[in-house]
Amino acid sequence: MELRHLRYFMTVAEELSFRRAAERLHMAQPPLSVQIKTLEDELGVRLFDRSTRSVSLTAAGEVLLKESRLVLAAAERAGQHTRNAEHGLVGTLRIGVLAPNTTASLAKILRSYRLQYPGVQFLLNQLTSMEQLHALRANTLDVGILRPPIMFPELESRFVEKSPMVLALPAGHRLAKKGEIEWEDFHNEPMVMVHPTLQHGYYDGFLSLCTKAGARPIVGQYANDINSKMWLISAGFGLGPTSKSMTEIKRPGLVFRELPPGLPMVQTNLAWNRSNNSLLLRNFLQCFGEAQEE
Repeated sequence: MELRHLRYFMTVAEELSFRRAAERLHMAQPPLSVQIKTLEDELGVRLFDRSTRSVSLTAAGEVLLKESRLVLAAAERAGQHTRNAEHGLVGTLRIGVLAPNTTASLAKILRSYRLQYPGVQFLLNQLTSMEQLHALRANTLDVGILRPPIMFPELESRFVEKSPMVLALPAGHRLAKKGEIEWEDFHNEPMVMVHPTLQHGYYDGFLSLCTKAGARPIVGQYANDINSKMWLISAGFGLGPTSKSMTEIKRPGLVFRELPPGLPMVQTNLAWNRSNNSLLLRNFLQCFGEAQEE
């Protein structure tokens, strides 16, 4: 059974006239009658009761009419979805994010993309920068929003934004009430840090300035992600530098203070694998560029 046979049958069933159906299909009546007879022979049933004056559906024809509408509608949807996929209008875009960047900056980019491509789904994966880099290399992510450096040559990147670092510390900590914090104040202070295997150079500037001032912080606790880090700090396990965007997240027992001067801004980049030929990614990068220009 071919789709064209179902279309011929459905047209005759809707018109209840071989002549009008042939006109609607832009074909001669005899070939249409032959096609309907071929379909009846294939199914082994009679689909129409024919007389010189009228054409009506048999019980079998009524059933096939309902099924034909479903089949042809499904075929049309399949064709439309295929065409949409060809133009990047449907599918799933896999995005890696850092917790500090799931804020207004990312929302602006996603909103712009969503308005233009409402049929595309987002799969957001909260991963560290290192995890995103490896996932991009393995093509298990389409795009990552992460911290440089991006040390793999097969990855492309674009600048997103810069933001200052601030100090996160427990509400009852002595530095929470100090008028002006200095680098010397971090000597022997327990630090809560994301584990070195999961971050690459994030704390280097902070530790360098501490060392320059003669201060030697100690590692009080390692965390596997930024949210765990914030939870541990609020629970009193130590303090730690973090991106200013984290101040948007309110947590009991957690306060933020300005750090001493000299620390460089924290940069965020968009990264992707240049071998990824996904049209979803290409459209996303275009929307990203447009959002950055606004």
